[in-house]
Amino acid sequence: MTPQYDPEREKLRQMLHRTVDRRMLMRGTAAALGAGALARFLAACGGGEEEPGGGGDSTGGGAAQTPATTESPAAGEGKPGGTLRVAIIGEPPAFDPTFTTATITQNTTAHVFETLWAQDNEFSPQPLLLESADIQEEGKVFVLNLRQGVKFHNGEEMKADDVIASLERYAKLSGRGRTLFERVEGLDKVDDYTVRLAFNAPTGIAPVFLQMPDAIIIPKSIADAAPDSEMGEFIGTGPYMVKERLPDRYISLVRFEDYAKRDEPPNYFAGGKTAYFDEIRFIPVSEQAVRSDGLITDEFDFAEDLSKDNFEALEAEPSVELQITLPYYFYGAHFNKSEESMMSNRDLRMALLTAIDMEPVARAGFGDERFWRLGPEISAPESAWYTDAGKQYYDLKDPDKAREMLQAAGYDGTPIRWIATKEYSYNYNMGLVLKDQMEKAGAVIDFQVMDWATLVSQRSQKDAWDIFITGHPSYNHPILQVFLPETWPGWWVNSRKDELMTLIIEETDPAKQLEYIAELQELWWSEACMIKVCEGATLRGYRSRLKGYNNPTDWHFFNAWFEE
Repeated sequence: MTPQYDPEREKLRQMLHRTVDRRMLMRGTAAALGAGALARFLAACGGGEEEPGGGGDSTGGGAAQTPATTESPAAGEGKPGGTLRVAIIGEPPAFDPTFTTATITQNTTAHVFETLWAQDNEFSPQPLLLESADIQEEGKVFVLNLRQGVKFHNGEEMKADDVIASLERYAKLSGRGRTLFERVEGLDKVDDYTVRLAFNAPTGIAPVFLQMPDAIIIPKSIADAAPDSEMGEFIGTGPYMVKERLPDRYISLVRFEDYAKRDEPPNYFAGGKTAYFDEIRFIPVSEQAVRSDGLITDEFDFAEDLSKDNFEALEAEPSVELQITLPYYFYGAHFNKSEESMMSNRDLRMALLTAIDMEPVARAGFGDERFWRLGPEISAPESAWYTDAGKQYYDLKDPDKAREMLQAAGYDGTPIRWIATKEYSYNYNMGLVLKDQMEKAGAVIDFQVMDWATLVSQRSQKDAWDIFITGHPSYNHPILQVFLPETWPGWWVNSRKDELMTLIIEETDPAKQLEYIAELQELWWSEACMIKVCEGATLRGYRSRLKGYNNPTDWHFFNAWFEE
C-alpha cells in the first residue's frame, strides 16, 4: 500500500505546490529570461519551471520541528572562521560534475564551480555568471551577457572564450549537454563578454539545462586539455577553491578571497554566496554507524545519509539537528540494455520486473513509512509533471508468473552480474531484497560488492555488469533525467523516446507537454528500463552550532557559519 502523507508533512506539501504556481514562476524566471521570452519559457516548462523542491522536516534536539528549507541569513549575520568537517559516504569517483553524474561529486564540487544560471529556492533559473540574457526569435537565440570582473581561482578573468570552451565540453561529455546541443546551430563569441547561442528551433527551456551542475564554466585551457575526460586541474569561479585532495582521506577547500559575489540575497544556488569557513574538509566515511557516532561525539559537524534506524537516538541528542528531505530522489535497479549484456532482452527485464514486491524493498532501503513512498512516477506527486502512466507494470509481485516469463524469454540460468555498494546503505539493503525476490522467481544473481567509485567506473563498461541500483531526483523536470540520453550507463536506445524528448522540449502547450511526458513514462515502463522501487527520503544531521544551512534538496555550505 502506498504510504499516505501525515499531517506533519502538510506544510511541506503547501510549500511545494506554491513552487509550481505559474505566478510565482513568472516572478522567479523574469530576471533570468527577460520579459519578452517569459511566456515562451513558461509554456516550454509546462507551467512549473524547474520543479517543486525537496524540502522536508528538520528535527533537532528532541521534539522541535521546523521546515528543512530555512530562510537564508541576512547580510552580515554570519561569522567567519573555523573548519567545517563533513562526513560524506565515500570518495567521489571524480571531482568533475561534467564528467560524472554522481551526486557526491555534484555536492562537493558545488562550492568550487559555477554555472551561467543557478537554481533558486523555488527551483527557477536565476543569472549567476550571467549579467543578463537576451532571448530573441521566440527562444531560438540567446545572447548571453557575461558578468565582468569574475575571476577564476588561478587569477584569470572569465571571458567568452572560457564559456564557449566549457559549453563545447559540456556538449560532448554530459548526456544532458548532448540532448541540448543536438539543437544548437551556433555558439559564437560576439565580444569578450558576450556569447551568442543559437538553436534550430525554439528552446526556451535552455536555462533549465544550463543551471544544472554539469554545465560548469571553467578556464578554456582546462576545458581544451580534457575535452572528453576528467579535468586535470580543479579551477572554478566559486567561493571556495581546492587546496588539497587526498583520495580516501579528505578533500580540503579553502576560501577564495577574490570571489566575485553577486549583490542579491542568498537564494539556494543563486544570489550572493559568502565563504564564512576558513576551510571545508570533506571526509569519506563509508559506514553509516561511524558517521552517526562521529556526529554525536563532535568528530563531524555534518553527516549525510544517516541510518533511519538511528533516528530516535540522534533525535534525542540536544546538540544535533536532523533533516528529513522528501521529495528527494527515487530509487531502483537499472538494467544494462546494451548488446553486451543479457539484459538487452526486453522479455527478460520484464520477467524480473514482474517478480518484485516493492514494499519490502522500500522498507529495507529506507526504514519505516516516514522515509519512503511507493508509486510509478518519475516526478514527485507534488510536481507539475506528475503522472501515474505505466502503473500497470508496477508492483506486480508475481514470482510464479515471473518464472514462466523467464523461461519464455530463454533464460538459461547464466548468473546475472549485479554490482552493488555498501557506501550507500539503500543500495546494498535494497539489492539484497531484490536479489532474493528474483532468485525465488528462478534467476541466478552474482552479487558483487565494491566501493561506489569503483561501481561508477565499472558501470561505464558495457561488458562489465547487468544490474545496478542508483537514485534520481524527483524534483527536476523529467527531461533532465540523466538516464534518458542513450549514452548514460543503461544505454536505452529507442527512436520514439528520442522523438518524445524533442516534443517535450519544443511543446508550448502545458497540457500537451504533460501528455508527452506521460507517454514517455509509459514507454519507460513498457520497456522495463529499470525497476523503479520507491521515492526515498534522505536523513542528514549536523551540529547545532552550524547556522545558515539552507538545503531544500542537495547540500552545500556557502552562506553557512559556526555560531560561537
